[in-house]
Amino acid sequence: MRIGFIGLGRMGLPMATRLLAAGHQVTGCDINPAATAAFAARGGSIAASPAEAARDAEATLSMVLNDAVLHTVADGVLAGAAPGHLYADLSTVTPGASAAVAARAKAAGVTYLCAKVSGSVGLAEEGGLTLFASGPRAAFDRLEPAFAAMARLVRHVGDGEAAATLKLVHSLIIGVYSAMIGEALAFGERGGLTLDTMVDILEAGPLGSKQLTLKAPVLKQRRFDAPPSDIDTAAKDMDLILQTAREATTPLPLASAVRQMMAMAQAHGQGKREIYAILETFEALSNIAPPAHLATNG
Repeated sequence: MRIGFIGLGRMGLPMATRLLAAGHQVTGCDINPAATAAFAARGGSIAASPAEAARDAEATLSMVLNDAVLHTVADGVLAGAAPGHLYADLSTVTPGASAAVAARAKAAGVTYLCAKVSGSVGLAEEGGLTLFASGPRAAFDRLEPAFAAMARLVRHVGDGEAAATLKLVHSLIIGVYSAMIGEALAFGERGGLTLDTMVDILEAGPLGSKQLTLKAPVLKQRRFDAPPSDIDTAAKDMDLILQTAREATTPLPLASAVRQMMAMAQAHGQGKREIYAILETFEALSNIAPPAHLATNG
């Protein structure tokens, strides 16, 4: 297919590259010149705007930061797209923002899919993401080969904005889980246990999980710098979750408490660190001194 791809960031660039590798003609667009240069170096074409990216494409995909950016990008895509165009947004946004874009797309004669992904940058590079979409089934079927180039598992999950809600469910679990693990490990450290001991036993026992296995070396070695996903991003997602919950009058007491812990980490300059660095925020609350090599580095 001829595909426009808007948003060539940490996730978008490897995803667009997978499309190229699968034989699709991909035109990329990003406000960051370094991102477009990287995509051009991989063989992609470059558009100066979302409208230009959509103009000669059969379908446009977007992978952007938040609701506000989605609205701006969607305006451009719909300005450039011809009737019959397919537009799928892959970003983590609120269901309300996705629904608003869907309505504008329908008025423009463009078919819109609410499509989301879960997985890390590494999985994006390998084509191992999970991709799920909601909206017209016929549009999903047309885009499924392109989706399959980027993801190991591709699934249609219903109508409307079901995929946007499902992605927020995923993000809520990740945020609360990382905080729960951080709090529990700090509690154990206060009792004299080491991170290595706790993580090894937890991972091997009935509390083990794919997530804990993925993050076990990160936690034990405190590899919290230059992460694939950081506290700022997790906090942004939690804000989207809490906004959606307020609109739906759904109480989320655990998510609210976790968001405050993220705010504490951000206030201490930790926003760009790995989400599991929230452990150190709990350690600070318990007056647990950082390891010597970290203390000497400030």
